[in-house]
Amino acid sequence: MTMEIIHVDNKSEIPLCGVDFIGLVDRSTNIIELKPITLCNLKCKYCFVNGGDYDTNFIVEPDYLVEKVREIVEIKGNYNIEIHIAPYGEILLYPDLEKLIKSLWTIKGVDVISMQSNGLLLTEDIIKKMDAVNLTRINISLNTLNQELAEYLCDCKNYNIKKLLESIQLLLKFKINVLIAPVWFPGENDKDIENIIKYVVDLRNKGYSNKEIQIGIQKYLIYRTGRKLKKIRPKSWKYFYKQLTELEKKYKIKLKLGPKDFNIHKREKKKNTLNLKKNDLIKIKIVSKGRWKRECIGIINKKIGIKILLKKPFLFSEELIGKEINAKVIKANYKDNILTAYSYLI
Repeated sequence: MTMEIIHVDNKSEIPLCGVDFIGLVDRSTNIIELKPITLCNLKCKYCFVNGGDYDTNFIVEPDYLVEKVREIVEIKGNYNIEIHIAPYGEILLYPDLEKLIKSLWTIKGVDVISMQSNGLLLTEDIIKKMDAVNLTRINISLNTLNQELAEYLCDCKNYNIKKLLESIQLLLKFKINVLIAPVWFPGENDKDIENIIKYVVDLRNKGYSNKEIQIGIQKYLIYRTGRKLKKIRPKSWKYFYKQLTELEKKYKIKLKLGPKDFNIHKREKKKNTLNLKKNDLIKIKIVSKGRWKRECIGIINKKIGIKILLKKPFLFSEELIGKEINAKVIKANYKDNILTAYSYLI
């Protein structure tokens, strides 16, 4: 079966704002989040976006991304900007990663470039390349130091913990900061979370600073459209933070991280004058298929896109491209400029 990949550039008509799985996300802070690719090398059992299993994948051309980032930075102000590359997939599969990072550094005011990865594709050569383009930090999703459990959680028989830990050591050697970001699955990896904390503490005892090696434990959340671990139920936020407090005391390490730990602060964002609300009925022009057979991308204007979910029995067909359809807004989140609608008539 041949995998279909759509390459998104400034001639594609696909906007980079409005759609959750590609482009840019602006949450009214000094951080601009980039989503350049949807391809993934894993199909983790807990993935909240069902990564690695899409019918159609997307790769956004770096020049198109940088052009839009430059525009948004001008609005936010050319100082203390962090670009965080966080795709609905694995960033090390992005073919133009070096070019993208190099180009982002040419934007005045960009002080930090970070990215998140499962880390399995890291090699010495890739790490040297990331060092050469001055990557600031890599967030690695490592949920356990146990080989068998890692294979289970990520549904990957060749998950190599030993190699991943060697890669982390090499990143630190090359002065690329590392944040280990495990998801805590209550009752599944409780001891593993403590083992990861001890691993980080040990690295700090060997001389690495709390900036060079960090740990950011994530609460397990279930999303309607994502994968779910069997028999694992999320705990309340109150319980989660209570557990972190206890572990902080036990290991004498800060685990409850907040915006100040990453210099995140509020900033101006691009104004959206659409004023769409949930349940609004709108006309949308279709410009592309989406990741799934019942998903497509529409545009409201040249700069704002919207994800459209096609109700049964409708499926996407190429005949829809260029057509206007009626749709009902089901999500209009102006906090992060993400829009979603259902088609109700074609």
